[in-house]
Amino acid sequence: MEQCFHFLEKKILRRKEHFLMEGEVCHTKGIVNKGCFRRYVIDGHGKEVILNFALEDWWIGDLDSFNNSKPTEYNVQALEDSEVLCISRMNHLRLCELIPKYKVFHEDKTRRSHYASLKRLTLAQSGSPEEKYLLLLKQQPQLFQRVPLHYIASYLGIEPESLSRIRKRLTLKDKNLNQSQ
Repeated sequence: MEQCFHFLEKKILRRKEHFLMEGEVCHTKGIVNKGCFRRYVIDGHGKEVILNFALEDWWIGDLDSFNNSKPTEYNVQALEDSEVLCISRMNHLRLCELIPKYKVFHEDKTRRSHYASLKRLTLAQSGSPEEKYLLLLKQQPQLFQRVPLHYIASYLGIEPESLSRIRKRLTLKDKNLNQSQ
């Protein structure tokens, strides 16, 4: 994979800086080398709805916009000072031809991302807010150290106050359980 690096361009983004904004065409996609990002949309009421977070080794951008040169519906914003290794569409296609291992790597990352999105959609449709919170805490505990709680609430599809109540209730439950032992 080392031979891939001359096809990549390092980009530094400061906290709150956007990698991609709604209406733009995604000409480059990137893999997060360092940092944390959020992908979000603005709903019909002007409210931000967070769709996912991207940490180290995750791809960012919009695959549909990247592949089809059409404007994106998404915003991708750095939540920390971040470093991204970017690749243009032309270089991506060239790498897929020249280095089959890169193509396999990219397809595997895309497939895993797709499955993760389906799991999240299933949980969003069927899980209680508490179940969603506990699953996120189990699957991605590092988010709670790196992402503001109001963004986590948006991602879970609940109000920040509801998230606070869930956290308080679970803390009290743990405390009572520990006292009874």
